[in-house]
Amino acid sequence: MADPAPLRPADPRLAALGHVLRPGTRGIEIGPYRRPIAPKAAGHDTLVVDCHDRDELVAMAREGGDDEAALAVIETVDVVGDASRLLDLLRGAGIAGAFDWIVSSHNFEHLPDPVRFLRDCRALLAPGGVLAMVIPDKRFCLDRFQPAATLAGVVEAWERGGDDVWGAFRQQACKARLDRDGGQAILWPSACDDPQRLRCLDPRPAVARLREALAAAAPAAFRGHRWRFTPASFEALLYDLRVVGLVDLGTESVTTLPTGEFVALLREAGPAEPSTEEVEARRSLLHRRAEDDAAVVSGAYRRLEAELAAARAEIAARG
Repeated sequence: MADPAPLRPADPRLAALGHVLRPGTRGIEIGPYRRPIAPKAAGHDTLVVDCHDRDELVAMAREGGDDEAALAVIETVDVVGDASRLLDLLRGAGIAGAFDWIVSSHNFEHLPDPVRFLRDCRALLAPGGVLAMVIPDKRFCLDRFQPAATLAGVVEAWERGGDDVWGAFRQQACKARLDRDGGQAILWPSACDDPQRLRCLDPRPAVARLREALAAAAPAAFRGHRWRFTPASFEALLYDLRVVGLVDLGTESVTTLPTGEFVALLREAGPAEPSTEEVEARRSLLHRRAEDDAAVVSGAYRRLEAELAAARAEIAARG
């Protein structure tokens, strides 16, 4: 296999993942669509999984206005199917063996059952393998005003399975947008964040769609965001899932990106049996960090920052 091409510095995801995608390794990329992280053309030994084949993806991108250069980067899909049941999907395709890495970008927040996905990935990874996920930071996307995912919600989904009707309603009932460049963005860079330009949309259409879906004999499948995270709330959830014995992956690192996303690297961590005191201390720290994540983007925090900067400037001017 040829050495992968040099990292493209314009894509901050690659800077966070480059050490994972080493020459001579084998991996899976889930749903790369128009932004592959480990493209075969760069020399990576990548198995591409998507719910659409390449022809369908190209048609979708062309319909969205992409030019031929953008279409050219869309990968050939090796396995077509639902990545939320990744282990069964690959076994059904006759694919065996262990993988050094699994890359999942903007996928985890859509899954009806995150626990199943994490357990499937763990089963597919070789010893020392890495699950790398790029996840939208809820502070900088349409989920801004939604609560972060909780252990209770994720465990309920594991025990009972996802619900498309209510998942769709939860996404739409408190949807946010940012007024930007004459339009409305549902995902934005952290540098563009301004609480005064945020809009929390009218909930009445969401309620109307919910009633229609409940009345339908076969409601439409839901492919939107089911779960919301900040970097710290994600780390807190993964710690909880490991402590209660549902997942044996631990968080190696969480890297915040300027694009309104973060990259989480997970590796096998083995069973966790800390004392009650250790669990409570760790959980308290992580949830305080999650509170801080939410606080630093609030209007009140921004006003205090501006007042502090003005006071410092005044002091400096006085000599």
